[in-house]
Amino acid sequence: MPITTVLLPFLCLAIGIEVYIVKLCTAYLNLPMYYSCAIVDDEQHAIDVLHDYIEGIRFLKLFSAFNNPFDALKTISAGDKIDFLFLDIDMDGMKGTELSQHLRSKARFVIYASAHLENEVRNIDSSFECYLGKPISMKRFAGTIDKLIRLNNLPIKNENSL
Repeated sequence: MPITTVLLPFLCLAIGIEVYIVKLCTAYLNLPMYYSCAIVDDEQHAIDVLHDYIEGIRFLKLFSAFNNPFDALKTISAGDKIDFLFLDIDMDGMKGTELSQHLRSKARFVIYASAHLENEVRNIDSSFECYLGKPISMKRFAGTIDKLIRLNNLPIKNENSL
C-alpha cells in the first residue's frame, strides 16, 4: 500500500483544520479598522458637533474629548497615538497653537477647528495639516478627512465609508 494512500486522510484533515484556522484568523484580522480622534475645545457644542461627525464615519473612533487644554495634556500620555487631533484656537488658559506644540508628537494630523480665518491661523502656526472654519459642516469635515487619508496613502477598510 503506497504511503500517500495511508497519509491522505490525515492530510485532508490537516488541510481542513488549516482552512478553518485561516478563516478564523481572517475574521479576527478583519475587525473594523479605525483611526483615533481627539477633540480639545472649550465649547461643548463644538465638541458635540465633531463627535457626531466622527461617529458618522465608520472608520473613525473618538479616543477622547476635552473641554480644557490642561486636561488633554494630563490625560494624553506618551504612549498614546492619535491620528486626528482637532484643536480649537481660542481656549481659556492655553491657545490651541500652544497645545499643538505639546501634543504634536502624539498626533499624526493636527486639524484646527476655529472661527479664526485660516490665514490668521497660518501666521500663528504653519505646521498644522488642515483647518476647519466654524461652523463646521459634515461635508467639509468628511472632505478634510478624505483629503488627509488620500494624500498620505493611508489604508481605509471601505472606500465608500466617507
